[in-house]
Amino acid sequence: MAKQIEAGKFLVIECTAGELMDAVGSDICICDWCDRPCLPSDKGCYIAVLNHWYCKKCYEEWVARAEWYPEDADVERRNFNFYAPRLGVKCQ
Repeated sequence: MAKQIEAGKFLVIECTAGELMDAVGSDICICDWCDRPCLPSDKGCYIAVLNHWYCKKCYEEWVARAEWYPEDADVERRNFNFYAPRLGVKCQ
């Protein structure tokens, strides 16, 4: 089940590739960083500030080096508010 996870100041939703595929109406899910096709059961994270879904490995690498910029907050919130209800996550 998709859920919002703690990622510092970033808005991130952890979900499976299958949940994302259902939310966006796609029959394939590919990590936006490594371009690896994922199985529906593979977990990953939707990163609102980037408007990308990363497989778990790429997400862990990204979050270790990510830097949050306040000027991105409006776009990040808009992206989060668009995808959260589609993934079954309550908007804040």
